[in-house]
Amino acid sequence: MAIPAGTCVGVLYYKEVNGKWTVGVHNGRTRNMVTNKSVLVLGHVSNEKQFNQANPTALLFYPTLDQYLAAVKNPPKLSVGIPFGVRIATKITAPNSKHACVAFLQSVVVKNKAGNGTVITKIAHNGKFLQYTSPRGQVYTNVASAIKSINEDPGGTLLYVHYNLLAQGGGK
Repeated sequence: MAIPAGTCVGVLYYKEVNGKWTVGVHNGRTRNMVTNKSVLVLGHVSNEKQFNQANPTALLFYPTLDQYLAAVKNPPKLSVGIPFGVRIATKITAPNSKHACVAFLQSVVVKNKAGNGTVITKIAHNGKFLQYTSPRGQVYTNVASAIKSINEDPGGTLLYVHYNLLAQGGGK
């Protein structure tokens, strides 16, 4: 089954990092029509710099190990994307819904003994927007209205769909 461009997905993949093979998941928006034989081009942000770019560099997930290894040896132009891994599975985030695909920044605040906080860093998250509840309890299911509310009165709760890996125990 083909996945249309612009679809919010979670991608289970494996890749080589420092000589060891690892498995991971990334969430984002497809930039191309994806089939089991095509490269998956994923719009994904992982930091504040990428978040503020109009079109951050895409991550490329290959359908076969041979294609991935060939791309690592001879990478495409950066404007095409970064060879990132071998696709194991691709799941649509919150299928059959009309919610928006989003990326957002989370400020990580560390408080000192006096109770004062300092923003240490901003972490990017990717997923499918479901709803935002403002600090005053108003619920927004439209992402544009939610963003307006967040800008006017930050500090509410954002509900979104995001795939993660769960450890199976035993070091596996």
